[in-house]
Amino acid sequence: MSEKHLGIGFIGGGFITRFHIESLISVRNVDVIGVMSKTKKSAEESVALAKNIGVGNNTKAYDSITDMIADPNIDALWVCSPNFTRIETFEEIANAISSGKGELIGVTCEKPLGRNFSEAKKVLELTKSVGLLEGYLENQVFEPSITRGK
Repeated sequence: MSEKHLGIGFIGGGFITRFHIESLISVRNVDVIGVMSKTKKSAEESVALAKNIGVGNNTKAYDSITDMIADPNIDALWVCSPNFTRIETFEEIANAISSGKGELIGVTCEKPLGRNFSEAKKVLELTKSVGLLEGYLENQVFEPSITRGK
């Protein structure tokens, strides 16, 4: 019996991407398919990590977000690039999907969603405009020990 795996593409190749890749070690039915970063070396380092820890045997570095969206093995994107790139990142995602370059199930975004309310609102509008499921990669807000500590 074959189980469907969720293929993930990461946008950004730095510390937070590597953190998320490492967190996938115990997650079933998820494969890291690609990493795209403005710095090719950073993308390649994250690709090597995914391969080395066994969460992405066929992971590769991509030159653009659109190239990742065009890969039919990528179902969802994890946006882990710098905050100041949020709008251009989500504009490229929406443009690639609306122009028929590829399909996705959803997209998640590392905190913050935007540098201010209007940017966060724009990110959500772009995501919804192409019918993507959305997720927000923030877990400490609800962490009981953090709450008690405050």
